[in-house]
Order: sequence, then C-alpha cells, then structure tokens
Amino acid sequence: MGTQALMKKGIFFDLYGTLIDINTDEYDLRVYSTLSQYLAYHLINITPEKLRETYFQEIQFYWSQSKELYPEVDLYKVFSDIMHRYGKRKYPRPVIINTAMLFRSLTIRRFEVFGGLYDVLATLMENTGVAIISDAQWVFSQPEMEMLGLTRFIRFSILSSQVGFKKPDVRLFEMAMKKLSVEPEESVYIGDNPSKDLVGAKKSGMKFILFRPENKSCNDFQPDGHFKDYSELIKILEQI
Repeated sequence: MGTQALMKKGIFFDLYGTLIDINTDEYDLRVYSTLSQYLAYHLINITPEKLRETYFQEIQFYWSQSKELYPEVDLYKVFSDIMHRYGKRKYPRPVIINTAMLFRSLTIRRFEVFGGLYDVLATLMENTGVAIISDAQWVFSQPEMEMLGLTRFIRFSILSSQVGFKKPDVRLFEMAMKKLSVEPEESVYIGDNPSKDLVGAKKSGMKFILFRPENKSCNDFQPDGHFKDYSELIKILEQI
C-alpha cells in the first residue's frame, strides 16, 4: 500500500453493517420471556408482554422528549427506568448494564465480522488513525467490539447513545475529526447506509466510501468509491 496516500488520513468506520455483520430481533416475545424470568430474581415483577410493550414505549418517550433533529436514546436509561418502575429496590449500575447486555444477547440472530476485515484494519492502523462513528448503544457496543477483537485496531469510538443524536448529524463527524486531529480533506468515512453515512460524511466535508452498494439510493450525494468485499478497500483508499 502507498503509505503516503494514507499517512495523513483519518479513516472512520460505521460499526454495524460495515464492520460487524449483525441481525437482531427485538420483537420476539421469547426475548422478553427470558428477560422477565431474569428480572424476577431482582424482585422485578413484569410479564413478558408488558416488558416488551414498556421497552418500546420508553424508547418512544425519550425520542419525543428530545429536541434533536435526529434523536437518539440511551438504552441504559431505558432499562434503568423499567427496573426502578417495576422493582422493589435501588438497582446499581452493574446490574442495569448486565440486564441490557442480557437483552442484547437474547436478540442476536447473527453476529460476526465481515470476511477479510482484520487484515485490512491491521494494514490501516500502521499508517493512519482508525476510529468509529456509529449509531450504537454504548452499553453493549464496547463489549461486542472486544468480543470480536476489534478494539486493538480502533483508537476510539463516537457513539450516538453517548451524545443523544444520530447520523447524519454532522456533529458526530466533526467530533471524531477533532478528537483525531484531522481536517475534513484528510478524512474518509466508510459505511453502508447512504441516508445516514453518506449524507453525514459529505456534509462534514469528508470523502465517503460505500460498503455493499447494491440497491441503495445515494440521495443528493454520491460516494467517492464503493466496494463489496474488504479485499477491495485498500486499493480504493489509495485511489481517492
């Protein structure tokens, strides 16, 4: 790889759908049946049906209270509210975090990195700063990155749940560039969602590369490159 092409660049990735191939089902009542049984051990009595209903109501409530154009919810707060509303004691932070992680584990149907990813990240980190900008929940995203061995490649992560707003809000991209000390013209963002990733990156002045572009509208912006397999990415980065 031409090191000069990437030395001064900040390479930013989306997380889910770009680095991590994941599928979840938050509507499956079996998820809430198991979670309801677990919560009973903490003296929280709530039926699976009520738990599912309340979970989505809490999310809608936080969205409705936000003044952001692209509001985000913190699921840690959602589970804290549910547990304290239906429980009989004060629940410490670790218990709430464990409950959120159990919920997540029950919803996952597919969870793995995309093929060839590790080799690409290892190459990139030798020459440039690599970071994450993602619509993601901090309460389980950090453990999931560690589970899949991604943290050794990543300098830091900017997650929507930590700031209260989602992509395509340009502030997420600006925060990441500032933290990595790079300018927009030195930066590239790689993602799979044109309406969020492409729009946000372009409005912030970054170059953008679209992953798995099939049947995806690019709206008013066009990517600077696209790829279907990680074996193609280094060459595209050199070209732009």
